[in-house]
Amino acid sequence: MVQTATRKRPLARLVWLVLVQRAATLHSLMALRPLPDACSSTPPLLQFAAGAKAPSLLVASAGAFQVTSSALSTKRRAGAPIALEPPELKLPELKLPGLPSGTSEDMPAIDWSFLDACFLITCPSSDGGNPRLHRAMTQLQAVGLADLTEVRSFATDDDDRIRGCYTSHVTVLEEAAARFADRPPSEPLNVLVLEDNLSISPRITQQTLDSIAYFLSGSSRKAAMSRDMVHLAYIMYVPGLSVESNIGGDDEPWNGEIVRLNCNADSVLGTTAYIISRSGLDGVLAEHRRTGYVDAIPNVMARLFPSSRFAAFPMPLHRAAGVKSLVNGQLDSLRSLIFLPQIYTVWERLLVGTGQSTNILFPLLCVALLLGAIAGGGEATSAIAAAARGEDVSLILPLLSATVSVACLIVIGYGLALAPKPQPQEPHPQERS
Repeated sequence: MVQTATRKRPLARLVWLVLVQRAATLHSLMALRPLPDACSSTPPLLQFAAGAKAPSLLVASAGAFQVTSSALSTKRRAGAPIALEPPELKLPELKLPGLPSGTSEDMPAIDWSFLDACFLITCPSSDGGNPRLHRAMTQLQAVGLADLTEVRSFATDDDDRIRGCYTSHVTVLEEAAARFADRPPSEPLNVLVLEDNLSISPRITQQTLDSIAYFLSGSSRKAAMSRDMVHLAYIMYVPGLSVESNIGGDDEPWNGEIVRLNCNADSVLGTTAYIISRSGLDGVLAEHRRTGYVDAIPNVMARLFPSSRFAAFPMPLHRAAGVKSLVNGQLDSLRSLIFLPQIYTVWERLLVGTGQSTNILFPLLCVALLLGAIAGGGEATSAIAAAARGEDVSLILPLLSATVSVACLIVIGYGLALAPKPQPQEPHPQERS
């Protein structure tokens, strides 16, 4: 059992980081306008921040299309969807914090051979350029994943960007299902789906990837454990999320590096990077055939897999702090703060170390900030009174403490104010008659 003192240390460290990291974010947030109606169904505190993709460009496997320098010409097989060829990329050397500089000699030895396929969903700019794709492929090249990655490009669905994101993921999952339709159900199937807003974590290691591979291989003693998805990156700042560690026991080699994500319908973890298994693939596509598009794809996954989604600890990938959202850009300033490695690393350790739900940790954080603001305000008032009496006192620290604490509370309040109503609790698919 984790002792109380142990739980307080990461929370105190998180509060301190929140206080000292970019208090100026408040000014930029105050200038933002409310979210458009199209984003009303995305979950708090942060929206899933996936790139928006339109249903008009459905991408098939390589070979179903040709691109000339003058125009896009397609050679379509019967029933084959239109494909958009991404431009050839010349990737520069990437230097990541915590990773070697990127030459073949000193690049980290990351083995991704346990994957059956890897798709990267991207959305070109209106002028035809795609700096997001270029950045994402450079990141993937640094860890040896670029050669395995198949790019799938979609135009933005400006009428409904949440629908665009949903359609792009379902299209990729349908392609994966068709490609591996002949594989026996008894054999493992691991399909990695990425978005172009990813970032490589400075804590990525081969040991973590080995644990994921073993967990998904079916060799685990926990053979009966349902493994629908494993997130390589997920959003931790959502309601109703708790992270369960020590799920395998001491006899499992992956224990401690694979954690269970216990969720409710509001625990929308995002779709930046996830491995989906055969059962997960079948579950999402069956739901799509049953209902079609009715909600954001992370919401659908949250409802389908409340206790059969897992994650690597520490996360090898993450949602990039500096990449703007194509769905709800009004939250970009907030994302640029809380997706910094200095912030998300502490919050991730706090979730794993305590096992507590975000429904408990978020209020505790708010209380801590409120107490800091009150204490700082009291110290500032006392200092001002002492200065009025002619005493030599410093006003800087108490005023700064109170100001930053209030600013952080306003930032949190801003995120909560944008949060939509909780998702209706639908019965689990297995419980439907």
